[in-house]
Amino acid sequence: MPQSNPFIALSLAVALSAPGLALAASYEVSIVNATHGQVITPPFVATHNARVSLFQLGQPAPDFLAPLAEDGDSSAVVSAAQATPDVHGVATGEGPIPPGGSLTISIEADDGFPLLTVAAMLATSNDAFLAVHSMPLPTGESPVTLGARVYDAGSETNTESCHTIPGPPCGSPGFRDTAGAEGFVHVHNGIHGIGDLAPESYDWRNPGAYVTVRRID
Repeated sequence: MPQSNPFIALSLAVALSAPGLALAASYEVSIVNATHGQVITPPFVATHNARVSLFQLGQPAPDFLAPLAEDGDSSAVVSAAQATPDVHGVATGEGPIPPGGSLTISIEADDGFPLLTVAAMLATSNDAFLAVHSMPLPTGESPVTLGARVYDAGSETNTESCHTIPGPPCGSPGFRDTAGAEGFVHVHNGIHGIGDLAPESYDWRNPGAYVTVRRID
């Protein structure tokens, strides 16, 4: 069954910190769509400490992650993050990111919340989402860039059918097929042309996006 608790506690064995952050530092998070045919839905961005995580590979997707991965709807994950004391800043993009396009989001953090998570759906898929997971925030003037890998939420079957895909050319938000869904989060294996989607148009190679974080004060 999907986990319903807001964010997942991490083991102290993997808890990381980035010392030296000033109180209430501001950051710009720039996300570049590295695919040639996928629209990225408005991204979710959060600053947090090492006690929280958006998902765990090999485990069922939390309740709040499935709407983001299946329909690009970040409202549930935003609500979960805002209700969690281990999260400091929460922001969302003002619009989607077309192939080759970029979007910049501003967010704040302080010395107790030195990590950043970014997540968004690949709109022309069943439940593919990209994420940068618990990225240490830069403590100096130099920006930091990481590639965002594409994951499968495992909450919907990868039918590649337009009946259950919200993005272009399909336009079917809110419809899902769970029969045969994997049931756990894993690295996505792409578009294979088994339904209505042509791989030459909508497949991708990792990373699906590049995320650059710059401290601005």
